[in-house]
Amino acid sequence: MNWRRYTLPIALGLALLVSIGWGAHQYNQKIDYHTYLDLQFQRQFYELIGHVKNAQVDLAKAMVAGSTTDTAKYLNDTVYQSYMAQNKLTQLPLDHLAIRRVEKFLSQLGDYSTAMVNKSLDGVVLTDDEMGTLTDLHSYVNLLAQELIVLQQQIVKDGVNFGDLRRNANRNLQALNKRMETFNGLINMEERMQEYPELIYDGPFSEHMTDRKSRLTGKEIDEKQAIDVLRNTIKEDLTNIEIAGDVQNTVFTGYYIRAQKPGNRNGDNISAVVTRQGGKLLWYINPRIINQSRLDKDEAIEIAQQFLNDTGYEHMVPTYTIAYEGQILINFAYKQDNVIVYPDLIKVKVALDNGEIIGYEAHGFLMSHHERDIPDPEISEEQAMERLSSAVEVENVRLVIIPTAGDHELLCYEFRVTFGEDRFLIYIDAKTGDERKILLMVEQEDGTLVI
Repeated sequence: MNWRRYTLPIALGLALLVSIGWGAHQYNQKIDYHTYLDLQFQRQFYELIGHVKNAQVDLAKAMVAGSTTDTAKYLNDTVYQSYMAQNKLTQLPLDHLAIRRVEKFLSQLGDYSTAMVNKSLDGVVLTDDEMGTLTDLHSYVNLLAQELIVLQQQIVKDGVNFGDLRRNANRNLQALNKRMETFNGLINMEERMQEYPELIYDGPFSEHMTDRKSRLTGKEIDEKQAIDVLRNTIKEDLTNIEIAGDVQNTVFTGYYIRAQKPGNRNGDNISAVVTRQGGKLLWYINPRIINQSRLDKDEAIEIAQQFLNDTGYEHMVPTYTIAYEGQILINFAYKQDNVIVYPDLIKVKVALDNGEIIGYEAHGFLMSHHERDIPDPEISEEQAMERLSSAVEVENVRLVIIPTAGDHELLCYEFRVTFGEDRFLIYIDAKTGDERKILLMVEQEDGTLVI
């Protein structure tokens, strides 16, 4: 029998069988991969809805909280939930104008809540206008949660596969947009999201400040380096530390970090933002319960001053303080050539039970700090004093730089004066002698407020 005549056909047949088997294996792998992708995207969508609903609940709690501490805690949770929702949304293979509007809304919800957190941490009760804005935001979060649930139900009903959406997006973005137009839920969201108001506020992420450029320089850092910055700055034992989201569309882009601290009540997670450029801690909050006070004001200031020195911020001097609910907030301003530079501001909050740093905010310093060419005053202290009313009694005077409208600064004489039982700060322009500002100092048992 001549086997040679059958060798080639047998080899070709085996090769064909191997090819068919390999192709079937690849096809099954591809099906499994798309199924895996679809399940992953479905989970992301489910978690997106969960974070939006949690933001709605936390925002409602913040509005009915009975103390500024609780308001800050629940608003801080709102920040976390909004950033996490934004994070989940950006991972979904959805591209539609409504999605972009929702992203912007979630970003502004987090930013506005952050600004209100900072006010609450300062012990400031939110105004009626600010509460009204929170109420408006709450109604839109509620609407967004409902529309997302409708959209999810529609996707399930239509048998839409997220894996296919992603594949289509890779092939033809325009075709994907057309496909997304068929989802009524998206169209409803787009229409309703257009109605929410632009947010104007004095927080670090306000709309009118986004055009300003900070003076912060340095290389961009990655997520791991951002976590190292937090650990090295706070120097506390932190567990379950994670990057919870990106801070975008703001003056400072950065990393939003969440972590647990041993000893804190369950749910009292610490939060912080580290800037992407330059790797600086922008703010930090530890909302733990504070026990009976054991430290006085001077001891707390010394602790805060040492913290700033250890962090690398030198020539910072305490200016004003306010204490409440077992904690003290200390404002530090930069001092150059014996002039207090108010725009370069850092706030540090100290717990009066054990001296722990529980709050920190360096937006003003990171935005404004630079070595200034401070001119000599063109009028003398005596000439400036002549501009004051003869009815006031001067207690103290010093040179300061104050911020003014339009991102400008002025060198002024700061006079601390009394008039009857009231005390004021009066600012006289050191160049022209014009009166620039008058602040009423409200002395309270726990500190000084200026109005």
